[in-house]
Amino acid sequence: MKKTYSLFPVVLGLVASVALLFSSCDKMNDIQAEWAGKEEQVYLGKVDSLKFYPGFGRAKITWYIGADPKVDRTIIYWNMRRDSLVKEFVRTGSGLQRDSVILENLPEGSTLFEFRNANSEGETSLYSNLTVTVWGDDFANGLRARKVDAFTLNPDESIFELGLTPVTVGDSVAYAEVVYTNASGQVKTVRADRETNILQLTNFPAGGAFDLRTVFFPPQGIDTVYNEFETFRAPTVVTATGSKSALAGNLSSKYFDFNGGESLYEWTSDSKLIAYPLNGDGSVSVNGTQVATVPRETYRDLFFYNADRFVAVTTGNALQMVTLQTGVPVIVKTPSNADNFGSGFSMPLFMPSPSGVFFYSLTEAGALQAWYARNDASFNTPNNVTVGTGYNVYKNKLALFNATSLLAVDADGNLWSQPVTVSGRLGSRSRIGSGWNRFEKIIGVGTTLLCMEANGDFYIFDNFNTTDNFWIVD
Repeated sequence: MKKTYSLFPVVLGLVASVALLFSSCDKMNDIQAEWAGKEEQVYLGKVDSLKFYPGFGRAKITWYIGADPKVDRTIIYWNMRRDSLVKEFVRTGSGLQRDSVILENLPEGSTLFEFRNANSEGETSLYSNLTVTVWGDDFANGLRARKVDAFTLNPDESIFELGLTPVTVGDSVAYAEVVYTNASGQVKTVRADRETNILQLTNFPAGGAFDLRTVFFPPQGIDTVYNEFETFRAPTVVTATGSKSALAGNLSSKYFDFNGGESLYEWTSDSKLIAYPLNGDGSVSVNGTQVATVPRETYRDLFFYNADRFVAVTTGNALQMVTLQTGVPVIVKTPSNADNFGSGFSMPLFMPSPSGVFFYSLTEAGALQAWYARNDASFNTPNNVTVGTGYNVYKNKLALFNATSLLAVDADGNLWSQPVTVSGRLGSRSRIGSGWNRFEKIIGVGTTLLCMEANGDFYIFDNFNTTDNFWIVD
């Protein structure tokens, strides 16, 4: 079959193409006519290789200018081109030449700068951009500053010794600076370099204050940076003997806190477990109540843990969790239905934590270990964590106080305190008292510290403070 084609669409398309071609030619001619009378734009060489070096409230900026001999100056814009600075350029040789400027009174943070070269004939280069960082107070106070983590007061010689947190690699610390007014009214400045962790403030007034700041020199910067001074006050010397309690103590008994200061518990040598409630003034009621009989022939140590749970160490050095039912200890079975949830606990000393999250054991070698137990008589992880060593020098006079501090008395009668975290980790040790070898036992019960002399007399220090006072008790 013969096919028939229409020529009308082809002709129509050809006409449209020709019309479009003439239209494009007209527009091209218009553009050429527009620029035909104008001179060619000449641009100077651009600012090249921009770099900045931060400072405190300022910055140093460097760049290179190429071989273009017609460059007379570099104009720098910032703040949306509302601020500017002109840096005159003096060529000293052919080829690339370095130039720089220090810009003062800049806001802290990041600022966008624009640069272009210019000359007296009105010729300019294209813009070059650089975002510049400037340091300020927020930056300085956010750096890893050194802190006071321990202190030792010697009131007899008017020496206050500070322990500073150590520096770490990359923290840009240059030194720490302490300023204080001594007992003679003179302002003293003491500097601790990176390797110094102990500072002695001599002729220090009792209860005096000092200011501490850290000085930094961050890498690639042009300025030394100072954080704000932080004011500390040394502990006030308190001479106190404590309030004598009517409660008669016994060196052969084991004493521990019950429920965060609710009661003092005594576990006697004849197996009685007696509760003495604390009164509102921190004193201990002498009218104790026997709450259970825990046989000494079965257990060699016992202390309250949390809720209704006690931890007991058997005479065979096994660890058990018990509750008291009708005055009798009942073993809490482990998840595998065993009586013991630990063995080999031959340590001579155990200390309960009022937080009920961990307890401590002290080895013969003086290592303090943290143990994390659940209420189902099983251990949490991590476990058996050594948190400190060298505690054998304290003659076992150790106590956890108010779930915040570990108190220890050394052979010379000095009282030491260490912060305790909620996980049982220890901070640095501070000397907070003297004359404490007068006591044979120290027991923390809430915010009350109970101390027993060799004759069984109890002395009470209510609302005891481990940071604000230096306690002289002899």
